[in-house]
Amino acid sequence: MTHREIARQLHISPASLSLILNHKAGISSATRERVLRELKEMGYEHLIKPAAQQFPVTKDLYFIIYQRNGFILGYSPFVYLLTESMEKQAQKYGFNVLLKPLDSGCNLDAEIDAINQSGAQGVLIMATEMLDEDIAHFSRLTVPYVSIDHDFTTRNISTVAINNQMGTFQAIEYLVNMGHTDIGYVHTTEYISSWSERALGYRQALAQFRLPLSDDKVYRARYNGGNSYDDFCQVIASGAQLPTALVTDDDVIAVGVMRALQDAGYRVPEDISIVGFNNRPVCELVHPMLTSIDVPKQDFSTEAVDALVSLIQKRQRGELPKLAVKRRITTTLIERQSVCRIL
Repeated sequence: MTHREIARQLHISPASLSLILNHKAGISSATRERVLRELKEMGYEHLIKPAAQQFPVTKDLYFIIYQRNGFILGYSPFVYLLTESMEKQAQKYGFNVLLKPLDSGCNLDAEIDAINQSGAQGVLIMATEMLDEDIAHFSRLTVPYVSIDHDFTTRNISTVAINNQMGTFQAIEYLVNMGHTDIGYVHTTEYISSWSERALGYRQALAQFRLPLSDDKVYRARYNGGNSYDDFCQVIASGAQLPTALVTDDDVIAVGVMRALQDAGYRVPEDISIVGFNNRPVCELVHPMLTSIDVPKQDFSTEAVDALVSLIQKRQRGELPKLAVKRRITTTLIERQSVCRIL
């Protein structure tokens, strides 16, 4: 049966049938859904072009790495691992990924206008260091976009972020199962939304396990190993009574804290246990090797690209989603040598 004959049976024009088979705009959602359903019932599902094949391999996605301060993304190999996985996932849909570093000193509106004129199909934004005032500029984008590593809960923006509170809960649960009841937290002095969520997860976990929460056991340290080392040396020098275990915002901070404790004569983990977050390569380079919360980079990049491609496909089909999609990446605790069981 020809396309013209099929179109006649479906009570639509051949041109409309072509638009529906190729996921093109210009057809109402109701008609599109009816025709697709009836095509399947008639045994012509094979005529429907797979959505992933509608994009030429030359189509581009921008991956914006935004640095407000540079103290996170400027140090992090995580971003480069994420980029590699993202490129592989995008290629499955026929897309290329173009890296575009931006910072708080640039003219964001001008950069976004340039993206709108570039012909790119969508934008992925590494928003780790972003504030609400930064992401607000991206409402100028005329193509779909997805925020990565920042949930922006008060904004209708599609996001893929780590389940940070779950990660901290996993760390506390593990320490409790190892016999610890006096658990402190090392929180950064800089504001990053992920770290704030982790600190909140610490407080929630203590409440759930009915453990005492004391602000004296929440320590502040600057990010990166050298600064966190200096800051925790000051904590030790103050004579503060330390807990039996510490959870930290990040592995980088944990390594600095561990060095400070060891240089002061504390044994890790016999005197104080430590759990990091992010499962960075440095976890296996220190002694003892650091127990940490792992963020699966492959899942992160796959979810981000899939979410963006889904938005692009809906846009090409003429669908306009009213609600943003919020996706959370599940974490896993990686047990090594930096935690000791208390009998």
